[in-house]
Amino acid sequence: MGGFLRSNCQTQPDKIYDTMIHTVLVAPYGKPLDAPIVSLNGKEGLEISFDDFKATYQDYYYTVELADSAWNPLGINDFEYINGFNQNKISQYSISSISAQAYYHYQFSIPNTYCNPKLSGNYILKVYQDNDQKKVIFTNRFYVVDNIVGIYATVQVPFDGDYARTHQQLKISVDTKNIANFQNNQLTIQVIQNNRYNDSKQVKVPNFIKGNVLEFDNQAALLFPGGNEYRWLDVQSLRLRSDRMALIDQAANPTKIIMKPDYSRLDLLYTNYRDLNGGYLISNTDGVQSDNQNEYAQVIFTYVPTDNIPFLDKKLYLSGALTNNRLDQAAEMRFDVKKGAYQKSLLLKQGYYSYAYILRDRTDPNDLDDFMETEGNHIETENKYTILIYYHPLGSNYDQLLGYTTVNTLF
Repeated sequence: MGGFLRSNCQTQPDKIYDTMIHTVLVAPYGKPLDAPIVSLNGKEGLEISFDDFKATYQDYYYTVELADSAWNPLGINDFEYINGFNQNKISQYSISSISAQAYYHYQFSIPNTYCNPKLSGNYILKVYQDNDQKKVIFTNRFYVVDNIVGIYATVQVPFDGDYARTHQQLKISVDTKNIANFQNNQLTIQVIQNNRYNDSKQVKVPNFIKGNVLEFDNQAALLFPGGNEYRWLDVQSLRLRSDRMALIDQAANPTKIIMKPDYSRLDLLYTNYRDLNGGYLISNTDGVQSDNQNEYAQVIFTYVPTDNIPFLDKKLYLSGALTNNRLDQAAEMRFDVKKGAYQKSLLLKQGYYSYAYILRDRTDPNDLDDFMETEGNHIETENKYTILIYYHPLGSNYDQLLGYTTVNTLF
């Protein structure tokens, strides 16, 4: 049985608390690479799925909780923000059939007949066992948006010459004419690059106001590192080595995959190719049904620093959805003195993954330098930006989410 840890949703809404739970996915139907955003009273919903290595049927339930824009639960009565019930059993599941690793695959959707959010805003999904909310197995963010404001956004060359070839500047206009009794000091913009929620940027003060339109063009708040196109790993088959694999050990249990070593791309010229912007797709070429036939493999990543010397006073992270887009201990690479390289081992379900390496100073972290030494920064890099518009009316007890859009960089 997996061990349960105490939930701390306020700081980390996306977290697995049971060690037997793997491959948690929360995304719009048919769009597994998109942020978990659903429209208020919309027809499309979110699909939630996960694998349980306990491999016997478990009574799992879910509830949702309204939070503020900083992911602090509001603690208000759930009848205020939910139509229906807020303790619902997960009844849809399938059993792994041909994989060596046995697991149950559970899935459900939100909103549904029994649980339908009636307010816009940030929500925390909690999945727990035996109808006991002290037995949380994982939590995950999702957004409910009421599309009231109009948003126009572009990605531009930064004004500052020091960043003109390496970083990307956003310019955002928000049309507020449909907000009743609008107060511009109650509006907040949040921008997220490639679903890297930890490094989202916020801005409250517009640079210009033209009637109902607020324009945000703040270099300090809306400047992002360009980075590079993400590296990739194809583990759709555990029988054939893809181009990034050095070795497949099928005799190991689970199958062990050793990746070819990765090196700094700082001095390499930019090359454009289609990537997943840090996301991954669960799929296989060995079976038919990916949900319950995909195998799991132990994948070993290796990053070789210059002259095999570890970074001084810096931490190296493996970044992407495969480490939940968080820079924590679970994503940190460890230096092996004998190998002269950093390594990280992850248990991954068959699929196609994208990832990058992020380097941060231990004492003075700066997200604008995330990719500089490991991946290089290029203004030409294709990145996806998600823009969220929050509004907190005077006298209200929660942050409304009144609009969102996405923009891709195509220079």
